[in-house]
Formats: sequence, structure tokens, C-alpha cells
Amino acid sequence: MSQMVLDCVIACVFSCEVVQSTCWNEMKERDEIVWGLRVQFSDGEIIYIPDISTKWSDAERLRKRLEGATLSAEFLPDIVDDYLGELYG
Repeated sequence: MSQMVLDCVIACVFSCEVVQSTCWNEMKERDEIVWGLRVQFSDGEIIYIPDISTKWSDAERLRKRLEGATLSAEFLPDIVDDYLGELYG
């Protein structure tokens, strides 16, 4: 029987900040401000997720959840997807 070994680096979220960017809204036919996160891990890796919500408070709530968390950076997109599922069903 073979075993699968996963190379998964676990790190602590060193810093997490809410960032602002713009995204084209086709329905409104204009740019719209969106809020995302810039997440830095204790191993130096930085991940930028530019478009989480049009509401600053939604991005801030996720930032607070992530601050100081111990996780693998590769799972961050899954965590964001789960969070958006909580918000929008």
C-alpha cells in the first residue's frame, strides 16, 4: 500500500491588512471600490486577495479572524471561499 506525503508548510499569519482596489461593475457600467486582504505569513510569504467584498466591514471581519492564525498559505483561498459562503450563502 502506498502512502501519499503532502508537503504542507504551516506558518502563522504575521500580519493581515484590509486593502482597497477597484473592479469594473458591468451592471452599473463603472468602476466600484472593493475590499480585499494582504496577508503576510511568518515564513515571509505574502498573498494578496484583491476582491473579497464591496463592504469594508466584511473584509475587516475576515482580517480579524485570520490575524495570528496558524495555517498553510495554500489553504487561504479555501478559507476565503468558506467565509464568502457564510456571508452570501
